[in-house]
Amino acid sequence: MVSIKFPKPDEGYAVLVDLDKCIGCRACQLACKDWNGRPAEKTVFTGTLTSPKSLTADDWKVVFYYEGATTKKLLTPAGEVAFSQFDMAFLPYNCLHCAAAPCARACPVGAIKVTGEGAVVINKDECIGCGYCETACPYDVPKRGSDGKYYKCTFCVDRIQNGKLPACVEVCPTNVFTFGPAKDVMELAKKEQEKGRVVYGLEASSYVGGSVRWIYVTSERRSFAVKQHFTDKTPRSAQEIRELLKPVTIYGGAALAASLAVLGLAAWRRYRTEEKKTKLEEES
Repeated sequence: MVSIKFPKPDEGYAVLVDLDKCIGCRACQLACKDWNGRPAEKTVFTGTLTSPKSLTADDWKVVFYYEGATTKKLLTPAGEVAFSQFDMAFLPYNCLHCAAAPCARACPVGAIKVTGEGAVVINKDECIGCGYCETACPYDVPKRGSDGKYYKCTFCVDRIQNGKLPACVEVCPTNVFTFGPAKDVMELAKKEQEKGRVVYGLEASSYVGGSVRWIYVTSERRSFAVKQHFTDKTPRSAQEIRELLKPVTIYGGAALAASLAVLGLAAWRRYRTEEKKTKLEEES
């Protein structure tokens, strides 16, 4: 395995995502595509307003739409009456840039870099397409592209290093995203939690390092979005992946790393062979 030095959770940068401010306009989703030069894709209706239905190699940020019921209370002459009402919440989603990213730990060739800003970035020129990052990620983030390489959000580290905000943060018309030093963002999230708001990302699974750099906050009213989106992601998946990577974390060593690299190279070669075969069939 490749040795990786992760910045401390309160070092580098982080973002607080306030779901109560999100109007589902998808400006952030489009800004991400535009800045990173990702091509447009034809999508189909899948029964939800979320489009595409998940992250892809060309869609590094997707706004998810969640439906739920919220309880409201009305004071009447006969007393207080509680009733349930339909509500919709929007959740802008991209790589969370974990404090101790499992994808980076799983990569056998060190193609995933972690910068001092806390950005977890896949170097496509070094990626061998083995898929270990996709398997290790409990958040279903890295996605395989048509070239066999894996892609995901870069935290716009190129912009951050030049004094700019991430593209999605800069374009948001309702100030959903608060970007800043990780320490300040974490303190802000704790204050919101003390107010009774629901927070996700401060106390994440130890599998991802205990916290992530994209922290979500919402009122109880719209907390169903966070619960629906994250409930099945960390605990169950992390445990499965922990078992999968146990030989790596326990025994490690250059020999095991080399074997993983060979497996990844074999997967890449197989993909390239299939790609060439398909191309020849189309030409004939």
